[in-house]
Amino acid sequence: MTPISFKGTREGLHITLAPAPWREIMEELARQLNRPGAQSFFRGARVLLETGNRMLGVTELEELIALLAQHQMTLTSVLGETQTQDAFVQLRSAMPPPPENLQAEIESAPEHATEDLSALLIHRTVRSGQLIRHAGTIIVIGDVNPGAEVVAENDVVVWGKLRGVVHAGASGDTRAMVGALFLAPTQLRIGNFIARAPDEKRTQVWTAEIARVRDEQIVVEPWNAV
Repeated sequence: MTPISFKGTREGLHITLAPAPWREIMEELARQLNRPGAQSFFRGARVLLETGNRMLGVTELEELIALLAQHQMTLTSVLGETQTQDAFVQLRSAMPPPPENLQAEIESAPEHATEDLSALLIHRTVRSGQLIRHAGTIIVIGDVNPGAEVVAENDVVVWGKLRGVVHAGASGDTRAMVGALFLAPTQLRIGNFIARAPDEKRTQVWTAEIARVRDEQIVVEPWNAV
């Protein structure tokens, strides 16, 4: 079995790692990226890395990011164990800010210009113990089970039951929102605001709801009322 697999999506390139020695994985990744014609195909791709049960540290992620950078590819999201997620967050926080002229272009661009490019689509249930962290919006077609965690710098939309921990606007954006067909998270955060699940058990009524920050607190209301 190949130690690494590629899948192109509308959001970018999805790379999945199989249980194999790290050196074998890196050699196979380098071989795939250096194939004739591959450089033009992969150049500029945004990469979602799925590591499964493998735990990667800062050193391994730095090596992988450096290899991707040689082909003008960017690692934007990691789906895997908490240790791997923490290492990815540590690396992201240490990255230098973009040049001033690039930052000015981003700030002056229309808001909708980057929304589609920054969305990460997860087309399955997020199970207990899994953590998904993404620099843009996260859309889950499925449930987010208790014990799972979803962290996005923009919005979080769950087309199913949201019963885990969710944090929208993780970079401090209080304009972010959380929406779900069934909104019952164990903890809900938007920016720096936190709302916890009520002590009483909620009746299983399927009513799509949306949570936003209003008047310095998180409010939840029917989605069709927004």
